[in-house]
Amino acid sequence: MNAFNQLETLSLLQAQYSEEQELQAEDVLDVIMSRRFGVEYHPIVEVQAGEIVGHQASACFWNNRQEAISAGKMFACLHKNPLLLFHTELEMKKLQITHAPGNGLLMLDLDIDSFFEGGESNNNPFLSLFKEHAWSERELIINIVENHNLTDAYRAQRVIEMLQQSGTSIALEDIGVRWGMFSLSAFMDARLIKFNGAALQQLNHKAAQAMVDWLVSAARRIGVNIVMSGVDSCEQFEWAKRMGVDCVQGALFARNNIQTRHF
Repeated sequence: MNAFNQLETLSLLQAQYSEEQELQAEDVLDVIMSRRFGVEYHPIVEVQAGEIVGHQASACFWNNRQEAISAGKMFACLHKNPLLLFHTELEMKKLQITHAPGNGLLMLDLDIDSFFEGGESNNNPFLSLFKEHAWSERELIINIVENHNLTDAYRAQRVIEMLQQSGTSIALEDIGVRWGMFSLSAFMDARLIKFNGAALQQLNHKAAQAMVDWLVSAARRIGVNIVMSGVDSCEQFEWAKRMGVDCVQGALFARNNIQTRHF
């Protein structure tokens, strides 16, 4: 975590953020250097049996007053310093793998920018880390996270190819909702397809019904599992059952979240 040089550190400290809601650069650096971060594991629930079959890991951060910091704000700031972003993301992935509960699925979100900071060769540290755990009892699945620019579709496809060559399974997030990446090749290469059911229903309920029906039908034909996130109520859970979704995630199962701190 101390591999970034003085110029990178100075660049971060001198960064001027125009939006008041953004974190100050010195606060971001303090969190990382003090290692005030941790992991929260969100259960992935098999719909028909109602059993937890795995977890998705997310990063947690705290300031020096032990107050939680928005992970979204943290990573927004870190994106302004690619080297620090890379080291933070890699450290988080190591923690998320090491402290994961159980032997079921373990889904990790992987930022495209973070990944490419590690290079495009087989020596990329993320590839080495994932390959080391790809054949363990716990199935490791990498969820590709986009940053919604025009080059992300190509870059995401390249990440998918490199991960698959190293023996690591892939998940695609937010299929069919606004900015979610979709391509036929990516769909067929994925181990899991994720979408936010609540977000779809907010756009248009009838369109949501048709979209989910198509996703489930297509997934069945090519052997891909469907995960619906954003399941916050019993009604949404029942809808997922009726639509034939394989697994669900959401606030309805928050009581089963597991959080670990590392400071």
